[in-house]
Formats: sequence, C-alpha cells, structure tokens
Amino acid sequence: MYDIGMHTQANYPIVDLHCDTLTFGADSPGGKDRLAKSRGHLDIPRMQAGGALLQCFAVFAPAEPLRPDTLLGKDPLTIFEVCRSWYEGELLENRETLAPVFVFEDIEKNRQAGKISALLTLEDGAAMAAMGGPEAAYEKGVRMVALTWNFPNALGFPNSQDPAVMERGLTDLGREAVLRMQTLGMVVDVSHLSDGGFWDVARLLQGPFLASHSNARAIKDHTRNLTDDQLRALADHGGAVGLNFCSAFVGPEAETTVEGLLRHAQHIRQVAGVETLALGSDFDGISNALEFGDYAGLPRLLRAFEKAFTPRELELISHKNALRVLRDCIP
Repeated sequence: MYDIGMHTQANYPIVDLHCDTLTFGADSPGGKDRLAKSRGHLDIPRMQAGGALLQCFAVFAPAEPLRPDTLLGKDPLTIFEVCRSWYEGELLENRETLAPVFVFEDIEKNRQAGKISALLTLEDGAAMAAMGGPEAAYEKGVRMVALTWNFPNALGFPNSQDPAVMERGLTDLGREAVLRMQTLGMVVDVSHLSDGGFWDVARLLQGPFLASHSNARAIKDHTRNLTDDQLRALADHGGAVGLNFCSAFVGPEAETTVEGLLRHAQHIRQVAGVETLALGSDFDGISNALEFGDYAGLPRLLRAFEKAFTPRELELISHKNALRVLRDCIP
C-alpha cells in the first residue's frame, strides 16, 4: 500500500485516451448511471478530484451483438446512434463543467473556461463503415476510431489467439479508411487490431497513431498487448500507447496493482522512450478491482510512479504525450 501523501508534487493533469462510460451509462436501466453521478469508475466529481483535463469517451459498438438484454440495440450503427444521443444529452446537461472537442484548440479553450474536455471516439469501426465511412463519422463528431474490436469487420481483423487471424490485416476498405481519416483529422487507434493490421497502419501512415488502451506483450503475453517491435514503430511515428488498467492485460494478479502497471510503464520507456507512454484506463469497460480505486485514485497512481519516473516524465505520461498526438492528428 502506498502513502499518497509522501510527495509534494501537485496533481498531474490527466488525459485518458479510453473509457467505456458512454456505453455503460446509456445501457444503464432507469438512467441510474450518469456523468453527474455514476456507480462505475468515472463521473464528473471523480474526474474533477482526479485532475481531468481531457477524457476520450468511446462508443463501444461491436460488429457482432454481445448480449440479448442490451438497451442499445443489436447492430453497430443503432448502438452508435443511441450512445451518441446519450452523450450529447449529457454534454448539454453538464455544460457548466464539460465541453466537447472537435479541433485541438478546443482543449485549451475549455481549460481556460474551467471545463473538462470530452472527445468522442468509436471502438470498432464497423459502425463507421455502416454509416458510410470516415466522413460520416467525422460529421457526427467522432475524432478517434479503433478499427476493430474482437470480431472481424469490413475494415479488417482483430487481435486473436488464432495465429492465422492474427496475421491478417486491413481490407481494401480499411486501408482507404485509414488514409481518409488522416486527411480529415481523425486519430487511427490500433488497440484490438491484429498484428497484421497494426503493420498495415504503420506502413500506410507517415504521422502519429495511437494504441489507446494496450500494454506491453513482453510483460504480459496477451494478444491485446503490443510487441517491442510495435512499440518502437509507434515511437518512430510519434505515436503513443495508453496504459490499460484491465488486469488480464497487466499481470497474473486478479487486482490491477500499481506495481503491475509500473512494470509495463518502465518496459515501454526502456523499449520505445517515455514519449510513447500515455494513459488509456478502460474505465467502465473492466470489472476487476483496482488498487487505486477509480478515476479519483489517479493522483495516487501517478504519485506512486514517482519512485521510478521524474515529475517531467509523469507530465508526459499523464497528458503531454497524448496532447502532442492529438495536436498532430486533429489540428
């Protein structure tokens, strides 16, 4: 257990590249979970307590239905529209404390107004393909897209325990989408993508891309995590990887611990440089216990990281690396 008062460093501003709070809230019976107050990992009071600067809110719209009892619908496009409507309603209701981001300068404008920034993202590009492609998603406010989840879709193939699937990459439509996203000003997210798909993206793009919520495969051998070669490729592109708090991708422990995340962070720094490290919590998309609790516990996590990282490095990890990628991708 760490003493959260052992350092004098002020709370670090937080940019979190991935949470599933939109889908969690929109699928909550009776509207019990809202951005103003939620039973999950994240709501506005806890974001304020944790030092939130920018939260990326993902619409999780899988290519294949997962649950028959969902309130969101069964096809990706319906799920996207239900969640986007919920998100826009929450932005309106909480407009004094939360504001959307469409271009990079909105982040600073919102900060000066004392508001947390919210960036709409999409987890699984099936919905983007169904609505007509990147242009349609951009018009609906989406600024980052994870090309796949755990199912194949029109854009490509996901991470898989099957080596044959893992080697398969983007489709022709997927390659076109990646290039068009770059032109429009959208972030390409390779978390959940197959190894073949990752390398397709790396070959197609000259500039940065993200793995919004992934860890190091050398530390935890899981197909959702990135190999050392992939981490170096992200660094070469000026991209970043957001540390994922899901215990299945962290280590052998059932609970996600500070030490477990620290092992991944130190390895990524050694292999790809500290400029490649960011945060991608996966809040409200994970069910395991967290040693530091929830969003309000992020200062505790980062202060514990001070035993291995300098304050300057923690500023890069907590927000500056992610902001650099967003500046380059959504100018």
